[in-house]
Amino acid sequence: MELHEYLDTLSEQIRCKKARPVIIEEMEKHIEDQAQAYRKEGMGEEKAMAKAVLEMGDPVEAGIALDRVHRPKMQWTLVALVVLLSMIGMIMQIVIFKTGCLSNEENITTIRDEFIYKSIWNTVISFGVIAAVCIMDYTFLGKHPVALWWLFCFLQVLGGLSYMGGSYIRGYQFSYYGFTLMVPVFAAVVFRYKNKGMIGFLKCIGLYLALVLIKMFTQIAFVSGILELTICVLIILTVAIMRGWFGEKKVAKLAFIWVPAIGFPTILVSIALFFNDKIRVFASYQVARIQAIFHLNSEINYQTLTARAEMEKVTLFGSRELPLTTLPAIQNDYIITSMFTYFGALFTLLVLGMILFFVFKAFHLSIRQKNQLGSMISIGCVVVLLAKIVVYVISNVGGNIIFGQMSMPFLSYGLGNAVINGVLVGLLLSVYRNTNIVSENNIKAKYIFRFPVEKA
Repeated sequence: MELHEYLDTLSEQIRCKKARPVIIEEMEKHIEDQAQAYRKEGMGEEKAMAKAVLEMGDPVEAGIALDRVHRPKMQWTLVALVVLLSMIGMIMQIVIFKTGCLSNEENITTIRDEFIYKSIWNTVISFGVIAAVCIMDYTFLGKHPVALWWLFCFLQVLGGLSYMGGSYIRGYQFSYYGFTLMVPVFAAVVFRYKNKGMIGFLKCIGLYLALVLIKMFTQIAFVSGILELTICVLIILTVAIMRGWFGEKKVAKLAFIWVPAIGFPTILVSIALFFNDKIRVFASYQVARIQAIFHLNSEINYQTLTARAEMEKVTLFGSRELPLTTLPAIQNDYIITSMFTYFGALFTLLVLGMILFFVFKAFHLSIRQKNQLGSMISIGCVVVLLAKIVVYVISNVGGNIIFGQMSMPFLSYGLGNAVINGVLVGLLLSVYRNTNIVSENNIKAKYIFRFPVEKA
């Protein structure tokens, strides 16, 4: 049996079409290597290839065996956690709206059935987004990541202009959601410059700094999103450096990114504490927050004080009461505080434990990914979810942070939150689902798997 006939017959046993090019490429390489070994022993060209093909065994049996390995494999543990946590978030939102919701504009407590329907639909839409992204081939992020990065930068300009034009909420949300999605895009950018040495390393940093400059000129007030993105960028670059993607001198490259990352905030904090009157860098409320962290004044923002007061009332099984009249927009910004007060510490800590288990499991799977593009993209998704969770929980239990929380993955109300978190979770599941299917090199089929057998 000739090589192409053997590969064609083997490929017909593979049910997943996306896996066929990967398998054929691997099998052809293996046969060619074996044939080359026989040629070195003195065999002729045709005889060496024929013997190498023969040693591969029956193509039908080999194809069936490979089909068992190269097929979509869903991470059902993560799927179950996503469904459970999303349902808990939806139930908590329904409880809030049934009990009454404090209107930020009118300060009137009303029952909002329309929000209950929206909560349910947001959850359904989130599941739909997760499913849609999951079945996609995530490697599209690796085809033109730099172009995608500049596209998102342009969208950030639009968000900043909306903010400065008076559409504060729209501009703020537009920019924040854009920052979130830019994390997996940056992970693909880092993969794009893999094995490019110092030049590739500097290009990655240059693209990040370009975004920071864009935001400084279009919406300087939006700092929390930049801080979140910066943390994620540092982690992604650290993983890439440790894996040797940018060559040797790992310690020097780590110092290159972490020394400024630690030193620059230290300088800014020092300015806020001692020189802000002379050098206007922070707004007065931000200075007050920074000073409060270091116990240099007693000025702590109202939300932080209220969250601390609410946490002091928490019991093991809850009081079935909500902080409706004390904290604004609890369905978005203080849902963890609400869970503590309403359902109690035992239930809320169990939910937080499930969230942390999800993050740990996802990160563990990301690190172990054989496909390096998929590994880096999934790591990006995990770190941005973790950054959101950490900031949100700290603020909800009364921690005094400089920049406020934005949303809690799986639990916070809002269509934007549902869609963005759905994209991140969908990307994670897509990477895990296609572990043994797609190729990071986007290998195209070399053969037409139909008779007559011939090269494409």
